[in-house]
Amino acid sequence: MIMLKKVKRLFWDIEIKPADLKKSRNFIIERVAEKGGLDDYRWLVKTYGKSAILEVVKKSKNVSSKTKNFYQVIK
Repeated sequence: MIMLKKVKRLFWDIEIKPADLKKSRNFIIERVAEKGGLDDYRWLVKTYGKSAILEVVKKSKNVSSKTKNFYQVIK
């Protein structure tokens, strides 16, 4: 998936492959939500949809309160 290249820089420590998009959904959403910018948010929405992103961010212990609040506001 070409779009994966847009967020690849956020995964400096591991190799993310297109097959990982489903398998590692929560991890990918958490990382992009916490470390990414507005363009990365747009990629998340195109890839997973707003409801899936909100679900993961709300329940995650790996996402800061600041990020959780941000995602609550922009829903």
